[in-house]
Amino acid sequence: MARTVPVIAAEAPGTYLTGALWNASVKAMGDWLMGSAGNGAPRFRAHQSTAQSLADNTWTSLTLDTEDYDSDNGHSTTTNSSRYTVQVAGTYLVIGSVGLVANATGARAVRLTQNGGAINGTFVKTPASPAGHSHGLVTATHVYCDVGDYLEVQGNQASGAALNTNPGGDVCSSLSVAWITG
Repeated sequence: MARTVPVIAAEAPGTYLTGALWNASVKAMGDWLMGSAGNGAPRFRAHQSTAQSLADNTWTSLTLDTEDYDSDNGHSTTTNSSRYTVQVAGTYLVIGSVGLVANATGARAVRLTQNGGAINGTFVKTPASPAGHSHGLVTATHVYCDVGDYLEVQGNQASGAALNTNPGGDVCSSLSVAWITG
């Protein structure tokens, strides 16, 4: 069952603040905002620790085989491992990165998708790095999601042949998702 965002109660002047009202309203909102007892705002981050081959000039959803944290179990490392599925409706900050092994030919690109479609304004593209240097690109946006929507980071490379992502380390591919507001 999907979680819902707590609501701060509106009380008439002269109403006494009871312990029950405090816990149901003020404390519940504080717990949500501060992430108390696993009951906070949804947050997720995962990255690649295993290389993935990207075909030439083809947008590819990046597999995320290592979770750093997943407060709402919106991700699986075995089924649709490229997806984070939203469990609480709202506006999210989404940050995606693609890391690719060294190759000096062509261009590299990254974008974010929602339910399989590109999210406007998230496309980032650069020429390939000089020979011997790995390549990393990052993109970010705010996006409204309903419960059940899924988010992915996709990579693209145009080297003329398949090219592997760069697993692990500070140039690996990753996806971060954080609930901002309802």
